[in-house]
Order: sequence, then structure tokens, then C-alpha cells
Amino acid sequence: MRNNSSSLIKTLGVLGLIPFIASTLAFHFNFYHYGLLAQSVFVAYSAIILSFLSGAIWGQVLEQPFQSKCKILLIASNVVALIAWCGLLIDQPHMSLLLLLCGYISIFWLEVRWLKQIRPDQSYYPNLRFGLTIAVCAMHLLMLYPKL
Repeated sequence: MRNNSSSLIKTLGVLGLIPFIASTLAFHFNFYHYGLLAQSVFVAYSAIILSFLSGAIWGQVLEQPFQSKCKILLIASNVVALIAWCGLLIDQPHMSLLLLLCGYISIFWLEVRWLKQIRPDQSYYPNLRFGLTIAVCAMHLLMLYPKL
């Protein structure tokens, strides 16, 4: 990644937490907006972001010379995207949240374990993703606990 875009990437990553935080707070404080349940909004946004992260892996893999590890990354990122989609289809909010939580852990593992092997030039990005992943996973856990 280019250094001149790192501050923009960091800013967008942190701003991407706002819908997670807002819907988590709305859920725990019984705030409903336009008739939508905060939990449903959280699950939908979570699935969208998880799908986005899966697609981002494709972009990073396609920039590199193809290796056998690339095949693993492409297939695994598709599986995670399907997990995100299933999270939307399940009519059990707790199961959706657990599935999405597993998806975030999986996508981070893919990035750290496999993507790093084909793109060793990522200086700040793994640390940024680690912090964002911890925050998102913590909010998934908060959504799984009973309301305050």
C-alpha cells in the first residue's frame, strides 16, 4: 500500500466503526430508528463490511504474480463472503452474530497467515486491521449479551 494513502485508509477504517458503535448503543439502550431494529441494522452492516473485506483480498491477490497460495486466498475469501451472506439469511439474530463473528476472525487470519506471505510490504496495515478487528469482534460479543 502506498504511504501517501495510509492516513486516509486509517481514517476510513476508524470511521467504519461508527455504524457498529451506533447500532450497539441503540440496541442496548432500546433506541429504534425508522422502525428498524438496531440488531438487524448491526447484522446487515456487519455482513456488508465482511463481504467488502473478502473482496479486498481479491484486489490484493490480483496485484501479485499468481502463486499456489493465491488460490487458497481466493477460495477462502469466497467462503467468508458466503458466510456473510448466510448471516443475513438466518432468521436467528444470535446465530447470525456468531457466524459473522467467526467470519471476522477468519478473514483476519487469512490476511495475517496467507496474504502476508504474498504481500510482505504491508507495514502499518496488519496493526490497523488487528485493532479494527478487535473492536468489531468486541461489539459482536456485546450484541450477543442481554441488553443493559
